[in-house]
Amino acid sequence: MLKRIYYLFVFNFLLQQSISAQEVSFRYNFDDCTYEEASISFPGMTPGGNPQCVCGLGESSYYIDGGDDFLTVSNQANVLLDEDFTLDFYFWMDDQSGETDIFSHRNGCASLDSLMALRYFSATNELLFEIGSNVNNYHSVRSVLSKDNCWHRFTLVKFKLEYLIYFDNQLVKRIISRENISFSRRAGLTFANSPCNTVNLANKMKGRIDEITLYKRALSDLEILNFYKFPDKIKTENTTIFKGESILIESGTTCASVVTWTPSVTLDDGSALSPLATPIESTTYRVSYNNGTCTSTDTVRIFVADKDKLDCDNLLLPKAFTPNNDGLNDRYGISNVFLIDTMEYFEIYDRWGAKVWETREVAEQWDGTLKGEPLNSGMYLYKIKYTCNQEAKLNIDNFTLIR
Repeated sequence: MLKRIYYLFVFNFLLQQSISAQEVSFRYNFDDCTYEEASISFPGMTPGGNPQCVCGLGESSYYIDGGDDFLTVSNQANVLLDEDFTLDFYFWMDDQSGETDIFSHRNGCASLDSLMALRYFSATNELLFEIGSNVNNYHSVRSVLSKDNCWHRFTLVKFKLEYLIYFDNQLVKRIISRENISFSRRAGLTFANSPCNTVNLANKMKGRIDEITLYKRALSDLEILNFYKFPDKIKTENTTIFKGESILIESGTTCASVVTWTPSVTLDDGSALSPLATPIESTTYRVSYNNGTCTSTDTVRIFVADKDKLDCDNLLLPKAFTPNNDGLNDRYGISNVFLIDTMEYFEIYDRWGAKVWETREVAEQWDGTLKGEPLNSGMYLYKIKYTCNQEAKLNIDNFTLIR
């Protein structure tokens, strides 16, 4: 278990270093309660009304009151949206009825040219994202908003003529545009200040905005997940420990005034942000982050294995996987890595016997590519040489890649 955590830590650390300051157009984290861009290399935001500085994902965020408060990014950002980019931000909505505009970039409420907008519908608890250059090149996607979270994340990735929309880290739609969508130099990227607000066709957002970032390139699925701030979420993944061991269940950032874990009998502190767990049997822990006006919940499963009853020949790998970036079964690897003391190699071959992937790290998983290019659907074979309870093992089997 400790080896797995170490490998994931090193892998994530290296990945985080892959984003340089030169690859970020702007980042507004609102720490120190200012509207300045984090690197001071891009103009500060223009606020309207009097947004209040409150608790956020880092030190602080800005609270927009649903009245005359708003935030607008400098129009210098418009030209940056013509090239590949990733727009990423977090928001927290207070209870509002009707239709609410969260952010927008549009010439007018009825206009479909130079359009990019995110709206919330309280009646159906749905988000609607719209993007387009004209009536013949208009696209939209709807998705239900999770009620388990206070903070939500929106991510838009542009790669050539492809636009990928993520809600709370899940890819919800992949759009192929007819043409490059050029955004108007007159309109601004604004939060809670849509042209639809002025004609009473939508409410202004009431809630918090934080960590607004524009990257100069398309981020990968893995990078998007790795840069997640874990607001009111458990950072520790479902994992396995041996009987008698303990594990720290780590929470992400939170503004909660009260934290409650259940069951608490095998925790050192049922009200701690990150308690130490020593379960005697496999246990699902549930946490509630009470933020006063909003409560978030999350769970983690800690499996408990008995060293004396290990089946060293029973490595668990799926018979098929689907690397289509939908967040489900996108990677191929070993589920019960706790069986492995040391691993000499984990190799994958195509149907003609050519090696397409290999690793010596037990937690690493294959994404279905070779040199960055997706491989075709079909049958593949894996070989894993490892030791378990000081005994050498070789596991060979086939599986199917499905696209």
